[in-house]
Amino acid sequence: MADVIREAARMRRQYGWKTYLIKFKDYYSYTFDPSLFPDFELLGEVDSDGAVIPSATVR
Repeated sequence: MADVIREAARMRRQYGWKTYLIKFKDYYSYTFDPSLFPDFELLGEVDSDGAVIPSATVR
C-alpha cells in the first residue's frame, strides 16, 4: 500500500491531479476518478505529501 500512496502523491505533485486511494479486497490502487470503480472502497484522497485524507471528509 505504501508504494501506491507514494505513486499517487508523485502524480499529485507532478501534474496537480487529485488522486484517490481505493481498495478492493486486498488490492490497493489509486485513481483520478473514483466513480469509475464503484465496486472499490474509497479510502480517501492522497495529498502531495502522501497523507491520506479519509473519504468521510473528501466529499
